[in-house]
Amino acid sequence: MASSSAASPALKRRAVLLASLAFMVVGTGSIYFLVVALKLISGEFHWPRAIPSAAYALQYFGGGVGGIFMGYCLDRFGMKAPALAAATMIGGGAICTSYITNQWQLYLIYGVMMGFLGRAALFSPLTANITRWFEHKRSMAVGIVGSGQALAGALWPPVFQQFFDAVGWRETALWYGVFALATMLPLVPILAMRPPAPAPAPTP
Repeated sequence: MASSSAASPALKRRAVLLASLAFMVVGTGSIYFLVVALKLISGEFHWPRAIPSAAYALQYFGGGVGGIFMGYCLDRFGMKAPALAAATMIGGGAICTSYITNQWQLYLIYGVMMGFLGRAALFSPLTANITRWFEHKRSMAVGIVGSGQALAGALWPPVFQQFFDAVGWRETALWYGVFALATMLPLVPILAMRPPAPAPAPTP
């Protein structure tokens, strides 16, 4: 009985670690979508490439500013609020991208939905949250979660390119959004679990 109760926190830690990594990999696809689709979007609308490039930059800017807000939400409400925001905004933002008709829509989607409310809830909240779960091997846990960005960079560009060639960038954006919602939302309850209380400091 003692061994099973001791195993439960360890299983929860592993579940949160794997969920954080998967969340990072799927959510970071929003960055690489615009990188790979830049020429296609510019060509369809006869825009200079500076327009989708600006949307790409807005996602980073929104993510940086929004990271402060998401850090506050993490401290105040736990990981549930940032995770739910990231899942819905990245998935919903990708779906909305498939319907854009002018540049302000692209800026709004990438600056606010994908950036301020989406990407902002990925790296900083996920890495901060995982430190609450690991008293030992904490640095390794942070490294595993952070590696999700590199894994996303290896995974998503060739996947997006294959789908662009097969069905076009709009259909790809739609199905990436559906995939993000279908995979990220089920991970929210795992990420929302409360971390164990820190061990009491030894008395001198």
